[in-house]
Amino acid sequence: MDTPDRNTRTGGAAATRALLLAALLAPAVPALAQRALLSHAEQPAKLIRKTTVYDAPAGAGLQPGDIVESGARGLQIEWPNGALMALGPSSSVQLDAAAGAPSVNLLRGWIKVAANKPASRLTAAAGPLEVRAGGGSGILHLAADMTELFVEQGTLSAVDKDKAAAPPLPVNREQYALRRGALPLQLMPRAPKLFVSGMPRTFFDPLVPVANRAKAAEAAPLREVDARDLADWNDVPAIVNKRLVAQFAARLADPAFAKDAETLLNNNADWRQAVQNIKKRNTITNYLF
Repeated sequence: MDTPDRNTRTGGAAATRALLLAALLAPAVPALAQRALLSHAEQPAKLIRKTTVYDAPAGAGLQPGDIVESGARGLQIEWPNGALMALGPSSSVQLDAAAGAPSVNLLRGWIKVAANKPASRLTAAAGPLEVRAGGGSGILHLAADMTELFVEQGTLSAVDKDKAAAPPLPVNREQYALRRGALPLQLMPRAPKLFVSGMPRTFFDPLVPVANRAKAAEAAPLREVDARDLADWNDVPAIVNKRLVAQFAARLADPAFAKDAETLLNNNADWRQAVQNIKKRNTITNYLF
């Protein structure tokens, strides 16, 4: 029979092993913040994961690197840390693969972000502008020649990524920030009427967590991505564009995709180069064999 002392020592050793195991697993914890949920969607969203297009209903889990597109109606995405993001109609966003707090890249259209809980953090990039939300909410709009930010509640931090030496700019409640072309970031006391009139109507309401009401669902694979899926993203920042080209360049092995890419993606320098590279490889292969 074990003595009390022996039991104590055995229990202590087990506790020590548990603490060591927890310490070993600790580096993986920040990645959990990236496990997003499509918490609300009146119609299935278009999800692109790696090179496959999916139908994603409300309740589907999302992964870093996923691209989510809305149709005629918007949708909502939530993270375990309490961060929320609404995607406007006909808009698309890519979940970033960076560790730590959730981050997204707006590829086109409108998003509304909110991080109002004490532990909530969310970084949203749109064009050359990076917005860090923690204790507030705001609306981002990405157009061909400009990026706009309106802060609804609290204070958001805006960073002009083209101006590496510039400090983050605090944008307070009801203030509006504009980055047009190569001009410096401008801060205004209120949003212009054109911005307000173009904003999705649902963005006038505060974001409310609904993840606990969403029934678990799975995204259904439909097909491989084609060049038409990618044609709307020619105006994304260079670093995001290169990441997208690297993600989808494998599809150039499909002659139909390569033919469409040469036409539909010709305005994109990185895609032009990728198409030329595949042509050269095919020419060399045909010559040798």
